Amino acid sequence: MQRISRRAMFAEIHQDTRGEGKPHEFSLKYCRRDGTIGFKPRCRKSTKSAPGEGKYRGNVNLNHVLLVEDVTTKQPFNLLIDLLLEYNSRPINHTV
Repeated sequence: MQRISRRAMFAEIHQDTRGEGKPHEFSLKYCRRDGTIGFKPRCRKSTKSAPGEGKYRGNVNLNHVLLVEDVTTKQPFNLLIDLLLEYNSRPINHTV
């Protein structure tokens, strides 16, 4: 499968809508902090505050956390960018 660069992945994620006016949805495979693998089949970029007590919305470039929303449950969640493995079933190249 063809790899996708981190920059190209973010360019796609930050598109709020696709050609038909539908919200942009994507799948993410990631590694949790405990080393287990997680998968979210239907996500979109979240415009809500981060979950938890702090409710911060930080800059992705500074805190290395991506705030996304699970389309099925409508719940926002954080993912560490460096632990993302696949975007829409395409392996992510973190070196480019």
